[in-house]
Amino acid sequence: MTTGRTIAAIIGFAAFAGCCQSTSAQAASPAVLVRADDAAMARVKAALAKEMGRSLIELGPGDPTQSSTISVLPLPPGPLEDRSLAKPTIFRLEISGGACSLVREETGARIRLDGVACRAAG
Repeated sequence: MTTGRTIAAIIGFAAFAGCCQSTSAQAASPAVLVRADDAAMARVKAALAKEMGRSLIELGPGDPTQSSTISVLPLPPGPLEDRSLAKPTIFRLEISGGACSLVREETGARIRLDGVACRAAG
């Protein structure tokens, strides 16, 4: 009987943990920047540079005050390369509890953007 209670407790805890995780994920919603001035974009690029581990960040086309997607272009090919198959790295802008964040599409890594104002997209 103890084994049955243990299994029930584990299942109950797993269901509770899954519930909490999905609730926190639902709290974040797509966002856009309030302003894309030099100061805001410098902070965004600095956060992206830190996340990607590189100093050169070139953003793809798009207006982050209109779209919640930001793309970071791959590094240009080196002198011995004539082309590159590298693809842009895609980030989503999200707002949760008044805080603006970038979420990396491929990994789900969340980067808080301090000092950058955003609003819900739509």
